[in-house]
Amino acid sequence: MEKVFRSVVVRNLLGLLALLGVHYVSDRYYLQQRMGMNQLLPYLFLLGLYGWLVFHNRVLFERFYLQQRKRQYIRWTLLIMSLNTLSMYGFLTLQFQVTHPLPPILSFWVHTLAGFGIYAFYRSTLGIPTPLKSNLPKVIPPVDSGEFICTVDGEKQMIPYEEIRYLESLENYVKVVTPRKTHVTRLTMKEAEERLPKPTFVRISRSHLINTSHVEMLEADSITVSGKSLKIGKVYKRYVSEFLTETGVS
Repeated sequence: MEKVFRSVVVRNLLGLLALLGVHYVSDRYYLQQRMGMNQLLPYLFLLGLYGWLVFHNRVLFERFYLQQRKRQYIRWTLLIMSLNTLSMYGFLTLQFQVTHPLPPILSFWVHTLAGFGIYAFYRSTLGIPTPLKSNLPKVIPPVDSGEFICTVDGEKQMIPYEEIRYLESLENYVKVVTPRKTHVTRLTMKEAEERLPKPTFVRISRSHLINTSHVEMLEADSITVSGKSLKIGKVYKRYVSEFLTETGVS
């Protein structure tokens, strides 16, 4: 995770430096003609624009739009862009005494829309997975009204199937995750798999078995179940893909 984070930071810093460098090449002849803070104005604009694009792509686009929360995505995007427009207008006219603030404001909107389009094209071209549509419960038969019976701390527990999000293997124990509580029972994953009804419950790796009724997103190497990203095992990848294709999910 730390390695991935460093890679993202380095990639974005290089992108920002490249953007500023390219602008400087064409701007250096006019740089001395501007007075005071006006010399830095284009670079501050590019710095803020780049930060906004990264925030949009990584937060708004991925966490709202790609997870089928499009109304929230549109509301937040328009709100932030409107606030940025008002801030730019006040900043340009009051701080930098710009008499015609409309061109840089239009430039902000054009660059923003272009950045969004390039990022969306980049994802689609590389085949980066998009979230699942919320039609899984219509394809998969309703969760059985039965219960998963197990022993926890010496006491018999009866956990309704519909409450189970996923199961995680802990050697000779299994962790049963529900919204209210996580139960740990002495059981192998194979035994747990045999007790749970198919096709509602699917094994995705040696360590995890999921309730498909709570799948939110399918990616190349992972499945998100109730906000938790679980890795798909290499041995199970083809099986999981074929199963979800047959059920109309992918």
